[in-house]
Amino acid sequence: MTTPALPHHAPTAVSATDLAAQTAHDRNRAVDFYRAAAMAMVAVGHWLGMVAVMRHGKLVGGNLLDFSPEYGWFTWIGQVMPLFFFVGGFASATSLRSAERRGVRPADWIATRLHRMMAPAVALAAFWAVALVVGGAVGRFGIVSLGAIGAAIPLWFLANYTIDTALAPFTFRWFRSHPARLIGGLVVLFAIGEAASFAHIAFLPEINWVIGWLGFQVAGFAWQDGRLPVGRKLVALAAAFWALALAAVNLGPWPAVMLHHGGLEHSPTHPPSTALLLFGLAYSFTAAALAPAVTRWLERSARAWRVTIAANAVAMSVYLWHMTAAVVVVAVAYLAGVLPSVEPGTTAWWWTKIPFLLLNLAVLVPLVKRVAPIEQRALLGGPSTWRWGTASVLVTAGLLSLSIKAWSSPQIGVVSAGLAGTLLLWRFALTSRRTPA
Repeated sequence: MTTPALPHHAPTAVSATDLAAQTAHDRNRAVDFYRAAAMAMVAVGHWLGMVAVMRHGKLVGGNLLDFSPEYGWFTWIGQVMPLFFFVGGFASATSLRSAERRGVRPADWIATRLHRMMAPAVALAAFWAVALVVGGAVGRFGIVSLGAIGAAIPLWFLANYTIDTALAPFTFRWFRSHPARLIGGLVVLFAIGEAASFAHIAFLPEINWVIGWLGFQVAGFAWQDGRLPVGRKLVALAAAFWALALAAVNLGPWPAVMLHHGGLEHSPTHPPSTALLLFGLAYSFTAAALAPAVTRWLERSARAWRVTIAANAVAMSVYLWHMTAAVVVVAVAYLAGVLPSVEPGTTAWWWTKIPFLLLNLAVLVPLVKRVAPIEQRALLGGPSTWRWGTASVLVTAGLLSLSIKAWSSPQIGVVSAGLAGTLLLWRFALTSRRTPA
């Protein structure tokens, strides 16, 4: 759609020290800290919850909660995706204000954000597409397919975030002009989807895949726009939502877990439920209440701020590749015959996690070192120019979201289609003309 290319003179790296020295005095540094911390939490949480054991000579894998649902309490700490959408809304609002001042078209803003998000994801897609082809050629397609499915577990987030990002120029504009109408409309649509879920009506509940996560982004708009209360009032608001979330899982029909797993009658996240919405807003408002203290700490500690900047420069790479690292470790352990045969969730099983966590990290670090420059070039490459109209970029974002959703499917045929769709959309739509930042 546009000619590829980062210009040859575009910057390819900037040190954390240089970026720290250029930080605006009024920057909400807590937003950067929360983003980096959330990505780290996701990686560690997935590694801790990943099950790969031997039973009667066969490999058995899955989610710890499938085997030991009593660990559901951990999800009240580790479910950080609402926080990520919340700080994403804050960041998008900040960027959109700047874009409006500079006269940037919504289509160009969306294309720029999609390019930055997808550049590191395309590297992962290319890796697994090649792996599947090679696996098929050497007669190991089945085992490579399992690896591809496992590595794509986190990608549901990217599919939803793609839609929210594409809608951001419009939802932010509506939020500023008619906040009550926008929020009221989202609440009504969410309630319709939730009611349809309880009534077992097909398809209609799926609207909450968009509406639920969009709600956290709009809350982030409110934070950036100064519409949230501050100080003790914000603490009280967060406490009220914690109380509502606890009431929902103790008095309502929702389970006291904030991640999806098998055997749940009402999933908290597939699609987002009322319980998750209350929990996510409580989590987000707590983070907003703590933000002034976190920002002051990052202003006092130059080292902590440099680490935060450096972590953000590789956050998406860590997020995208941490399950690939875990899959590689499990594959090597399986071939070497050293996978444990203990019952998941037991004390013995937790002891086996220690060497696997260390090995996962040992594989992830060189992987990230290799792929992070792709993420950093995308961030530093400047804005994209979209040659067609706004409708076409929204359609592209929708197709991209569907491709990523397919890529994260448990069925290898659907995964393959998702990989192909992601790569084709990147090649023919998102490899845009960019100007140096």
